[in-house]
Amino acid sequence: MKLLLLISLLSLLLTAEETALTIEITNIRHPKGTLRLGVFRAGNTFGSTYTKPDFGQMVAVSAKGETRTVMNLPPGRYALALYHDMNDNWKLDKNFVGYPKEPFGFSNNYRPVFTGPNFEDCAFEVKGNGTSHLRIKLLN
Repeated sequence: MKLLLLISLLSLLLTAEETALTIEITNIRHPKGTLRLGVFRAGNTFGSTYTKPDFGQMVAVSAKGETRTVMNLPPGRYALALYHDMNDNWKLDKNFVGYPKEPFGFSNNYRPVFTGPNFEDCAFEVKGNGTSHLRIKLLN
């Protein structure tokens, strides 16, 4: 009984330090598929094709326009990448030169020119005890 109480107390303390990050995604042009979001910590190799994000979330798309989602994150520096998996095949489809054929976006609304972003291009701060907000426009 004491162990259960201790575990419950520890879980409350750990979640108390998290901040609600509201992510608003705009420019949704296709009312189908899934938005797949990945949040990366500073030490993770952000931008690498095979890197697994530290935090992830999926949002079903059922309408054009915009949608919002909330992720709870501990305070720190992060970068976010997302794509609209319109055909739900769990991958970002690309053309023959490697440019995405499905809509995508990054925190800070980074717009790639010749290469993908690095962590600093997309870095944002999540502070403790409060809320944070990102607004990301999908690139089509």
